[in-house]
Amino acid sequence: MMNKKRLVDWFNAPPYAPEDVMQKIGARKALRLFHEAAQRVPAYKAFLRSHHIDHTKIRSINDFSSIPQTSKENYIERYPEGDRLWDGSYQDVQMISTSSGTTGSAHYWPRSLNHEIDGAKIHEYIFRSIFFVHEKRTLFINGFAMGNWIAGTFTLACANLVSWKGYPLTIMTPGYSLDHVIEILRDISPQFDQTILCGHTPFLKEIIDEADRQHVNLSSLHIKLLGSGQGITEQWRSYLLRMIHADSHTRTIINLYGSADASLMGFETPESIEIRRKVFEKHAWENLFSDTRMPSLYCFDPRLIYLEGQERTIVITKDMGCPLIRYNIQDEGGVVDQERMGLFSASHSIDLPKFPMIYLFGRSKFMVKLYGANIYVDHVQQAFDNEQLQQYISGRFLLEIQEDESHQQVLVCRVELKKDVSPRADLMKRIQKVFIEEVSKLNKEYAYILGALKEKVYPIIHVHEHSDEQYFPLNKVKKTA
Repeated sequence: MMNKKRLVDWFNAPPYAPEDVMQKIGARKALRLFHEAAQRVPAYKAFLRSHHIDHTKIRSINDFSSIPQTSKENYIERYPEGDRLWDGSYQDVQMISTSSGTTGSAHYWPRSLNHEIDGAKIHEYIFRSIFFVHEKRTLFINGFAMGNWIAGTFTLACANLVSWKGYPLTIMTPGYSLDHVIEILRDISPQFDQTILCGHTPFLKEIIDEADRQHVNLSSLHIKLLGSGQGITEQWRSYLLRMIHADSHTRTIINLYGSADASLMGFETPESIEIRRKVFEKHAWENLFSDTRMPSLYCFDPRLIYLEGQERTIVITKDMGCPLIRYNIQDEGGVVDQERMGLFSASHSIDLPKFPMIYLFGRSKFMVKLYGANIYVDHVQQAFDNEQLQQYISGRFLLEIQEDESHQQVLVCRVELKKDVSPRADLMKRIQKVFIEEVSKLNKEYAYILGALKEKVYPIIHVHEHSDEQYFPLNKVKKTA
């Protein structure tokens, strides 16, 4: 009966939209969620007890910000899943997904209908306010893996809930199958006003490249892309906008911020994209974010998730099957200073988004150190999205530090080629040249050791055929950021 009421409320709700007091609502909900978890979640009760925290003494959002953070190490891996559930019970759990295991051992993440409706609210906002799905007969192609991973099943649930609310949205779920997606683009998409392609960002690029290679008429399909899994560069966005003959650079490619831990957390909007493009154009990231790397910018809805920036990491509070209270997700970034960003956007005649924003860098887990210099995937990704390389490489790469015969450090970069591109010595030299030129422009530490050590810190480039079984296996996303 409870689920029936939730569905009725969802179907009868007006289109989801932002409101002026979101931050205050979010703070109140986070505080209330904390107190409920302190009383009803066995593991969180034990966690607070181990830190000598009396939840009744936490009365304000300032008090709340002083509560010890939870993490995978001190909470998820320490307490059994059953003890981390509401009331220690699976009664309200509708779905259990697994993490991909790409950043550690696999974990199980329960969720209820409530949490899928929360995700549907954000999808409705994107579909209606950005892609105008309410006005166009739309085909939605879910290109996420459809096993027990969260991305495919959660996206399907959210899209179904939006479609059932009355939107002209038809869903197909080929999953992580390039051939099936291409068949759908060729055979089914022409019967719709527009097509939304959804999937991990490297797979989206692979789909578009392959569709172009097979002479699919992309310009007639009015394609929109909804990506996730890792950040994208503005060069990557521009490349795909050209490939699909897009008529808008802010309403065609939307990237999402999500994880198995907390499902959907952030999303781009036309305003956040416009701001990021201007930050990139003006090389303003160091001034705005105190870093040499260009971050992703995502909006978030405080009514659904409470986000804090603590010591350059993202801390989240969100109601889930296993609620997360001040959970350090170990993603590097912070909450955007609205006043500072407002001054920047106003100086370039750009409106701020109606939602607050976070900035997010690639995970430092994937960074390597070379002679003391930090080599960030963000910089390498930006280099490899250079126009000189886009026709040859897929965009997937791996960084590692090895030792040569004399036990000196060497930087090895493995790069996946596009389909029908063969490994060639001249191509490896071209990739190496672009790496050195572009990364040294973006990374002062690398520029310094390059000036001092010359060839010793040149990257050793290994190119691999598309879907190489060892390094870039088909149907498996290897995260690099």
